[in-house]
Amino acid sequence: MPLSDPSPHVAHGWGQVVRLRHLYAARTGLHLLIRGDGQIHGSADQTLYSLLEIRPVDPGCVVIRGAATARFLCMGGDGSLYSSHTYSRDDCTFREQILPDGYNIYVSNRYGALLSLGNHRQRLQGRDRGVPALAQFLPRMSEPDLSSFSGPDTSDQPEQTTAQTEDTMESFGRLSQIIHSPSFNKR
Repeated sequence: MPLSDPSPHVAHGWGQVVRLRHLYAARTGLHLLIRGDGQIHGSADQTLYSLLEIRPVDPGCVVIRGAATARFLCMGGDGSLYSSHTYSRDDCTFREQILPDGYNIYVSNRYGALLSLGNHRQRLQGRDRGVPALAQFLPRMSEPDLSSFSGPDTSDQPEQTTAQTEDTMESFGRLSQIIHSPSFNKR
C-alpha cells in the first residue's frame, strides 16, 4: 500500500506535484523573484522571494507562483510582467519548453511572448529574433537555508541570505553535466 505524501506540496492544495525551484538565468547571473509588493525583479542571490512553485495545468503548460508571496506570475498583452493573488488562465499560464542545452524557456500561452528578465519590448521581440539570455532559465533547487522565513508579511524587500553561495560558474558547470533538464530532477 503506498504511503501518503507528507510534503508541503499537499498543504498548498494544488493536488498535483509542484516543483519548488529558483529560476536562474545563468548567463546573466540573476534569479527571477516576485517581491512582497508584487514587483518582478532579478536577484544575484537566491532569496525567499525567488523560490517559486511551478505547477502543471495542461500538457506542456505551467503556472508559476511565488512561494513566499502567494502571488502568481502573469504577463499582460504588451509583454509586461505583473503578479496577482488571483489566478487568470489567460495571463498566468506559460508553455514550458526545454532547450537542447538544458535551459528552460517559458512562453505566455495567450500572448506568445517570452518570460524574460529584460524589458517588455525584449520579451515581445523574442518571438521573432530567437531566445535572449535573459529568457533562458535553469530551474535550481534551494541552496541557502530558507527555514527562518516566517511568512509573506516579513518584508517587501528581498532579503540577502547569510549562507555562503557558490561561484556562479562553478554551479553552472555542475548543472551543465546533467543530461536531463535540472527542473525535473529530484522531484
